[in-house]
Amino acid sequence: MTDDFRQRVEAAKGKTTAVSAVDSKKQLDDEPEILLIETRLRENVPLSEQVENTVFISVEELDAAAEDRSKLDPRLSDPNVQIITT
Repeated sequence: MTDDFRQRVEAAKGKTTAVSAVDSKKQLDDEPEILLIETRLRENVPLSEQVENTVFISVEELDAAAEDRSKLDPRLSDPNVQIITT
């Protein structure tokens, strides 16, 4: 992971609002169009914790995609889509 990517992540964190897991679950239940970015591997997430509209992508894949957005799920490029990250 590049230092530049880490700096961008830290800058982005400063522009976001943290929410608890309980609040995230409620938001996802109430608004199914919200995307969840899950940085764990799908096989490491118990089925009971998997929800619809989840984009499974590792931090390393996010780092690579930062330079080439065509590698990202196209929904992640829509500034109107609310995103919750793990």
